[in-house]
Amino acid sequence: MGEAISRTLRIGQGSGPAAGRWYGHHLLKKPFFGRFMKTWRWPVDVPQEGWERTQITSRSASRLEAIVARTAAAPRGVVVCAHPMGLACKGFWLRHGHAQKLLDAGFHVVAFDFNGFGESPSTNFDFPGDVLSVGLWARSNFPGLPVHALTASFGAINTLSAISEADFPFDKVVAEGCPPTLPDFWKAYPFAHAVLMMGRRVNPESELHLRPVHHLARMQPVDLLLIHSQADRWTPVHFGDALQQAASRPERIQRLVLEHADHTHGMRDEPERYWNAVIQFFNPTPTTGS
Repeated sequence: MGEAISRTLRIGQGSGPAAGRWYGHHLLKKPFFGRFMKTWRWPVDVPQEGWERTQITSRSASRLEAIVARTAAAPRGVVVCAHPMGLACKGFWLRHGHAQKLLDAGFHVVAFDFNGFGESPSTNFDFPGDVLSVGLWARSNFPGLPVHALTASFGAINTLSAISEADFPFDKVVAEGCPPTLPDFWKAYPFAHAVLMMGRRVNPESELHLRPVHHLARMQPVDLLLIHSQADRWTPVHFGDALQQAASRPERIQRLVLEHADHTHGMRDEPERYWNAVIQFFNPTPTTGS
């Protein structure tokens, strides 16, 4: 019955029909992500050569669709890219040049779709489990290399909501445009915010699971670069202040405040400042002899 209704309402058609047992979860996603659950297409004018497709089993019970490219240079590490909300999904990193910049700088790149987005089947709300699973996959498949995360907005929320996990796989994380909590972001969308607050009252643990400040209070010993912009009306600079204040390891946190960049678009709007900060952060710290 659930699958029939799903087909009628075109729920999950972009990422394949959700299994019947996930119908309820998928329906609850509609107020938040429905407009982005469309058929995914490779970004126009971006070559597919050099990219491999793979599927990664996630803690969320989904099989996440991912693309992997290996640098032609001596590898410095691996960067997992966790996308913001939007139709581009994993293609965001290809379309705006992040992926190619990383490859040119000597990093292997893994970009994936969260469950219910792009080509990944929709299951539940364990988006932090998606990030965690992809990071662990990268660490297993590229042994001996540092594994980092490049994230924006939705992807940043879910990565920081996994940062307290004992098996958090990332050495360094860049989080652009991240709010302290889900209500802080969704208050700009009245209906979605109302659904969120109702769910918070019914099941407080569900929102706590996706609350970055809650997990930063117990963060693992990893380095974190927070990027916000004075021109971003969705995640203003003071959101970064709240994230930093919540962190149990404030000495591991760096900040970059852009001036003109729109939400999630530091690379597009202020490429020099954004990229210089990101690559300097990801580059291995040189060791000095005594």
